[in-house]
Order: sequence, then structure tokens, then C-alpha cells
Amino acid sequence: MKIKSIICLALILAILTGPAWAGCGRWVVRETTDYLDDPIFSEAMAPSASSAVGNSTESSEDSRGRNETEENSTTAPLVERAAVQSEVAGIDLAGKWMLRMAGEHDEQGAGKIMEIILIQTADRLQGYGTLLDEDTEIPATATGSISQDDINLDIKLTEQRENYRLSLTLVGSQLEGSYQLYDMQKLSESGNATATRSGS
Repeated sequence: MKIKSIICLALILAILTGPAWAGCGRWVVRETTDYLDDPIFSEAMAPSASSAVGNSTESSEDSRGRNETEENSTTAPLVERAAVQSEVAGIDLAGKWMLRMAGEHDEQGAGKIMEIILIQTADRLQGYGTLLDEDTEIPATATGSISQDDINLDIKLTEQRENYRLSLTLVGSQLEGSYQLYDMQKLSESGNATATRSGS
């Protein structure tokens, strides 16, 4: 039994120290065992560390550029909006208006009358009212916008498929301009439009 054990031990030692295993599992003895203070490790990592620093610098510059672009794109509409608000600051259209629309074929003093209440927010308009058609009152809603030169109103009759598009200008205390009547998206009528504040 002892001879067999000795032979097995000798074979194992021969295999481990043989030339086939000479390059495998080799241990390298270094002056220090602390990998944080390892000159070979530091030298091997030097190029990747510099590229990482470069990448982080580039990424920070890119992110800084993106942030500046985002800030500019965010503040630009606010600046434009403030400019628009200052331009229309002198125009106050909020309140109740009596709108008269006379078509090209209407007789003098004839036409349509609409009472509408407008609500103004900066350069935006919205409102509601009624179109007075003989003995009936047809509900209507209005949206629109104010520019430095024009006032545009889009009035829709809620119970019909008719849509009035008005282009007006503030002249003194009243609105003057033209209108177009669309029936199911087709132009059916056009003419002059004037609006005065109710009670004035």
C-alpha cells in the first residue's frame, strides 16, 4: 500500500512540474501585494483611464451643450410670447359685443346680428353668444387671435354646420372688417362685418 501511495504521489508531482504545465498557473511575485499600489496594474490601466477622462469630458461638454440648447428652446417661446403680449397690451376686447354682418346681396340695414361675449387672454380670444335669426336664437361659440394689425374670429353655430370666419380691425371703439360664411366647409356667403360694444 505504501509503495502504491508513493508512486501516485510521484506521478502527480511529475505531472505538475512537467513542461506541458510550465506556462499555466504561473504566479508572479511582485514587490507589493496591494493592487491599489501596484505599478504594473497602474501602467496597464493608464491608457483606458485617460480615454475615460476624455470621454467623460466630452460627455460633460455634450450634456452642457444639450442643456444650453434645451434652455434656449424653452426660453425662446416665452420671450416671443412676452413680445406678443406687449404688442397687444393696448387692445382690450373682453366684454359683450353686438356683431352685424351684411352680405353682398343684403339691402341697406339688413343682414345678420350676433350677440357675443369675448374673453381675452393675452393675444387669444374665446367666447360664446347667439345668432339672432328672426324669432330664433342659435347658440354659437367663438375662438380667435389678436395680432398687431388684425383680429381674427372663428364663430361656429352649435346647432348647424355653419362657420363664420371674420377678419377685423379695431377702429376707434368698434371693430370693422369682413366675414366669410362656410357651410359644410364650402364658402356660401361673404360680406362686411362691424362690431360695437353693447351699450355703446
